[in-house]
Amino acid sequence: MSRSSRKYQSRPFKKGDVVYNVGDAGDELYLIHSGNVSIISKNGLLLSVLGPGEIFGETAPVTNSARSATVIADTNCIINIIDSEQVRQKLKESDPVIIAIIRSLSLRLKDTNILTEKYWNELNIYKSLE
Repeated sequence: MSRSSRKYQSRPFKKGDVVYNVGDAGDELYLIHSGNVSIISKNGLLLSVLGPGEIFGETAPVTNSARSATVIADTNCIINIIDSEQVRQKLKESDPVIIAIIRSLSLRLKDTNILTEKYWNELNIYKSLE
């Protein structure tokens, strides 16, 4: 695909910049061109660190929900921003089984992040009792 036909924009982020916050509208997804980002839960649990070639923010556009995590640039980054309409169009062109798999995985990822944070919070409570 030539550079001029790409349907996304690249945006630089400086170390420490917030890409998005918990609760923000989920109308884009992101492809890391360079640098690293941290995915952080609502209560501060580090869920993942991602680098070049990895995608994040895919759950919200697929499930039509708000952001369930905050993303912060760990380093200076260049991130390609892909509009959710483009994602929806690609999904429409896909086999219904593939669409169901992607939606199912997105929902499971969201649920897993919520459960991980719940158990992390409970563990911290137990540790504080020692």
